[in-house]
Amino acid sequence: MNIEEELGRLLHDDRLEVRARPDATELVVAGARRVRRRRTAVVGAVTAVALVASGWGVSTLGGSLSLPPVDPAVLPTTTTTTSTTAAAGGTTVAPPHTVVETVTVVVTQGPTRPNVGYGSVKFGMTEQEVAATGLVTAAAGGECAAFTWKGDPGTVNAVLVARGQGVVRIKLPADGKTSAGVGVGSTLERVRAEYPAGELAGSSYQVLMTGDVGWMYVFVLDAERVVEIRMQRLTADCAQQGAQR
Repeated sequence: MNIEEELGRLLHDDRLEVRARPDATELVVAGARRVRRRRTAVVGAVTAVALVASGWGVSTLGGSLSLPPVDPAVLPTTTTTTSTTAAAGGTTVAPPHTVVETVTVVVTQGPTRPNVGYGSVKFGMTEQEVAATGLVTAAAGGECAAFTWKGDPGTVNAVLVARGQGVVRIKLPADGKTSAGVGVGSTLERVRAEYPAGELAGSSYQVLMTGDVGWMYVFVLDAERVVEIRMQRLTADCAQQGAQR
């Protein structure tokens, strides 16, 4: 007998027949209901524990759940936390700062040259600066450099420049006048009226002038009339080139 014949005999053997119980269907349905009830109970218990942990009230395990009251005036808020990034090694990295450095530069200027003179020729000018005015020509000098007026070449030692001091004496040309209008030919009375603080010194009337440089007017007189006007510094090194005081 081969395998197929043996299997056929066993399948048709009445002793192997399994008979079903008359109430088999009811038993299967009842078992399915029990399994469903167990699952429902387990899920309900887990849900109740979660609600209790989060602050929700539970009246009964199998009863209704009550939600906490909501205050309509209180709105949910979101809190933002800013943390500082830590660098390697656990060191806290602070936010960068901007450093502004202020540098103060002090500019030191030399002494201001006095703006006193006749026309473009001022006290303190160097020889080169006097020549650059175009008003004078160089003349034979001595201890001080000398210039004459181009418009009045007969005036000797019209402008004198001392070494280290610049222009120290300015002799006005024949047609020159002071700021008060006194010129060659003016009377001593007129000079005194314009410069009452002056004093007679021999044949001249000398007037000390105020300002940031020490100088004076010297009005040379002849028969009480002005024949020469000089503007000169109080300290100069040109005494050998004409009267200084």
